[in-house]
Amino acid sequence: MPLEKALRQGEYLIYLTVIFITAVLLGFSMYLVFYRLYNLFTTSLYNFNELSKAIYDALSDVFLVVVFVELINTFITYVEQRKIVVYKIIDVALVALARELFIYVAPVNADFKIEKAIALVLGTLVVGYIDYLQRRVIARERRQR
Repeated sequence: MPLEKALRQGEYLIYLTVIFITAVLLGFSMYLVFYRLYNLFTTSLYNFNELSKAIYDALSDVFLVVVFVELINTFITYVEQRKIVVYKIIDVALVALARELFIYVAPVNADFKIEKAIALVLGTLVVGYIDYLQRRVIARERRQR
């Protein structure tokens, strides 16, 4: 029993460390969002050609903030409930894939390759379908209670 308790405490310490690191990264991402918004407004006033890239950069950073918020929410839920909530992890993956897809298919992306775009679309569809199935199961379980 003492070994199990020590392992459990170590697990919580690791999760708290991960939450702290993720919160720090969230702070940096928030800084980037405000920096990109500032850049967006100054760019739009002086250089209309750079406007679309500035918009994509700002939206990309906003997506990144959402990913970090969802990750923190997932970790906190695990620490509170002592169980992994699968649909929260799927939500994080879906938002991350959507961000990557958004960035990759942007008209300002010079490295565009159709194969990677197709892979991102298919990956997003698969994770989205898994999310749909997971939520159906959750809804069915709630109705049965």
